[in-house]
Amino acid sequence: MDLRGTILLHHDGRDYPLTIDMGALCTFEDVTGKNGFAMLTLLENGGIQKGLIGARDMRALIYGGLKGDAPDMTLELAGRILDANASAFVAGVNAAMPQEGDVPAPEKRPGNRRRPRKRRATSI
Repeated sequence: MDLRGTILLHHDGRDYPLTIDMGALCTFEDVTGKNGFAMLTLLENGGIQKGLIGARDMRALIYGGLKGDAPDMTLELAGRILDANASAFVAGVNAAMPQEGDVPAPEKRPGNRRRPRKRRATSI
């Protein structure tokens, strides 16, 4: 998965860079105890619309994404920034999702090829 996507969020006259990267996912996992990659997969598959992602999880993910550039970030402030920039946050998460060409096609992935099985000899 290609984790990229820094966007600038605005709140209370200040700009906050939001980066969904490994640090953000680790912070999310520290706060929630949940798997960060599973969270990204849920987001990618419409987890918000399906009711599979709660508000605390969203706040924890944005907290992780903001904390890297703002060490004084708190969960409460992250929630207020999310409220003020909900559509921008969704755009940032989409930028972090795999794009065409990021993941090789199944036939081009490295690994061992399966060899055809030989037939067993039968007794006559």
